[in-house]
Amino acid sequence: MNRETVVANEMTIPDFLQQDGRSLEDIMRASLFGDENTPALCEDGCEVEADGRCPHGCRSILLAAGMI
Repeated sequence: MNRETVVANEMTIPDFLQQDGRSLEDIMRASLFGDENTPALCEDGCEVEADGRCPHGCRSILLAAGMI
């Protein structure tokens, strides 16, 4: 079984969505169909490719949610 490694400064999805003020669906549309990078669940505000991790090791919100 392949388990994802979670890093210390990775936010939870609910915490990120509350801070960001958008729904997961809104972020997905903006990332996949718009011109935005995908936010990482990083306390430092990093943005990444939809299937990527930031330099701090935090997953994109779409990757963490299992949408990618």
